[in-house]
Formats: sequence, C-alpha cells, structure tokens
Amino acid sequence: MPELTIDQAIQIAKNECKDPYAQTYLKAIPKAIELGGAMENATAKQGLKTQLLYALSNMSYWRGQNARECKKVLKKFANS
Repeated sequence: MPELTIDQAIQIAKNECKDPYAQTYLKAIPKAIELGGAMENATAKQGLKTQLLYALSNMSYWRGQNARECKKVLKKFANS
C-alpha cells in the first residue's frame, strides 16, 4: 500500500480521531495556510507544521492501523 499524502492523512485524522483538542487544531489548518499564503510559501508551510505538531500532541489515544499510518505521515511532514 502506498504511503498516504499529507492531505489524505489530515482528512482521515479529521474523520477518525475523536480527541476534541486534536480536532480543533486539525480544523484550523486551512486558516493557517490561508493566512500564510500558498503552500509554496514558507510561512504557510510553517503554519501547517505548527498546527500538525499541536494536533499530534493530542492524538496519543487514537489507536489502530489508520492512526499509525496517519501519525507517521503527519510527523514526517511536521519534522521536515
């Protein structure tokens, strides 16, 4: 199975992770990107990374195969 894209991982997390704090940060991603400009813009990318780090810190109780795959992709992007 191919690795998920960042967009796919975010969407799955929004649909499956039930933590309300993680959901708050996941739902703020579009606004963070909008405020930073296009994704090629370093500010937008940094805004997305910040939101992902906060969301990930609240996903500790989300378990299962989808959770593992999504967190792996989100961590990889956030730490790039």
